[in-house]
Amino acid sequence: MKKIDEIRTKMNLPESKAERDDFLKKSGIIATKAMTMKKNMLIKGVTSAKAKCPFCDGYWHGRLAGRKNHLHLRCDGTCNTVMME
Repeated sequence: MKKIDEIRTKMNLPESKAERDDFLKKSGIIATKAMTMKKNMLIKGVTSAKAKCPFCDGYWHGRLAGRKNHLHLRCDGTCNTVMME
């Protein structure tokens, strides 16, 4: 049980909270922009597309895969954003 208590203590430190908040904020932006990208791809009837990355100078490369059109995307820039729906 001591190891669990150590981890809980570390998670509640101000630095950890700030890091976690940044991660959640970035994840929210990625999810919102990715779903907008998917919606536009479905409207246009394409299975692959490219969009400007909101975090760096690179581009997101998105592809719809499978019978349910799951979105797979990655950034070719310095932020290394990757998402699979």
